[in-house]
Amino acid sequence: MGITVASGPARIIDGGMVTCFMGNDLTITLTQPVDLVLEFAFETNDAQPDVAVNVATFENRMRLTCVNFDKDDGRGSAEPVFIGESGPLIVFMHFRVFRFGRTDDRTVHYTLYSVLKDDVGWSPLND
Repeated sequence: MGITVASGPARIIDGGMVTCFMGNDLTITLTQPVDLVLEFAFETNDAQPDVAVNVATFENRMRLTCVNFDKDDGRGSAEPVFIGESGPLIVFMHFRVFRFGRTDDRTVHYTLYSVLKDDVGWSPLND
């Protein structure tokens, strides 16, 4: 049995809820439709008054350092985050991070979407 899940013009290509292991970073490896490694790292910084996501991009790798994502009510993306493009498709992600109790482990809810560029009026990044 095959299942397809969509939201508007976007097709959900993956989604889930995962919990980090012993405070370690979380890695999600995509191979289709883009070849990319997503890394989630977590930091607490008392000198910073609010949450922040610091993004570093490398060839085929994106590192999201989530600063002060320490609450159990969750923090995450307010709108879809651009991940990459491949041919006529673009890939986005939504995520939300929860920290329950005093553990170093965060629980991450994520959804990955693919959408046709023409369906959202996308212009190529290289223009």
